[in-house]
Amino acid sequence: MAGGATVGSGRTFRLDPNTLPARGFAGNGGAAAATFIVERERAVIDRGGDTRAVPLGAYRGIAVRMEPRGSDGSVTAFVELLHNDPELTLTLTVTDDPSDAAGDWQAWARALDLPLLIIGQDGSVGQPLALTRGAVMAPPKPRRRHSFFAKRRPRFLTRRKVGRLDAVRVVFGREIIARD
Repeated sequence: MAGGATVGSGRTFRLDPNTLPARGFAGNGGAAAATFIVERERAVIDRGGDTRAVPLGAYRGIAVRMEPRGSDGSVTAFVELLHNDPELTLTLTVTDDPSDAAGDWQAWARALDLPLLIIGQDGSVGQPLALTRGAVMAPPKPRRRHSFFAKRRPRFLTRRKVGRLDAVRVVFGREIIARD
């Protein structure tokens, strides 16, 4: 299903993952127009009186796909709630800015507790980690420049002296209670 904005129109369509339930509109040219509501447990799709509630467990995950727009290298990014049945796939974000799409893609996955997916140019669906299988990761750099001081005591603790047990006074006797 296409989202509320047509491809190449320059308009954006965005549902906020932080305010659930989110309501949206989907349709391919008006023939299969539908309104939908995405909740934490399910998605409710209404196609002109034909209402269908689909549990979120039936969805494959939150997918992102990029479609080229024009010959200048610009793209349109789509963030979708992906289902095996294309009629149940819901578009959550359509934008011309890939960085906005990346943020929404991760936010929707966290909000709905679904896996992140990438739809390739050929239509194949994969997970982002599978795409970076051959990448070599460098070890993380230390957070502080002078990490060799980590085993030393902090300066303020070196000035403190250990207390002596004989300096502690112990008082025995009756307890005094103040009353009004």
